[in-house]
Amino acid sequence: MSELITSNLIKIILGLLVVVAVIIGIYFIFKDKIFIFFGGTSPGEPLNLIRSLI
Repeated sequence: MSELITSNLIKIILGLLVVVAVIIGIYFIFKDKIFIFFGGTSPGEPLNLIRSLI
């Protein structure tokens, strides 16, 4: 019984590590584009940013 729990726990941890690695990879690929997109906005214009996305 404990072997089943241990193997499932290892699979869950490895799955989470893979998901985190993919998210970090996507962030580094699109890092420059995200900063350019949000770089031109001022802190006083969040509603205009949200409206432009809709």
